[in-house]
Amino acid sequence: MESQEGWKWYGYAGHFIGGKKCAFHLATRVGSYLVSTVGDYRPDGQSRETVGSGPEDFFETFVFECDGEDSDGNPSIANWSSIDCKRYEDSLVAEQGHYEFCHRYAKVSQQSQPRKD
Repeated sequence: MESQEGWKWYGYAGHFIGGKKCAFHLATRVGSYLVSTVGDYRPDGQSRETVGSGPEDFFETFVFECDGEDSDGNPSIANWSSIDCKRYEDSLVAEQGHYEFCHRYAKVSQQSQPRKD
């Protein structure tokens, strides 16, 4: 497994307008990408609702291109059109999926950077 050096973790939902009402959220900047996972959405504070259109879409991960951080240290999203996504039924699979996306896009980001010779 490659190093997580240079990854930055954020303590809030990185996407989804209802993210404040999600009990589950992970947001990680990996190179020039933000990987955001949310779920366990409870808009009324009690009943759990899906975040996607499927009957078991209780969690989701989206990936966005970012171009560094803003002046407050938050990710600066270059384009809010996601470049990758996946939905899940439960939190354990969603967490595993988040890390899989992080590792995948760490490799992509590393490959897209110019070599230092």
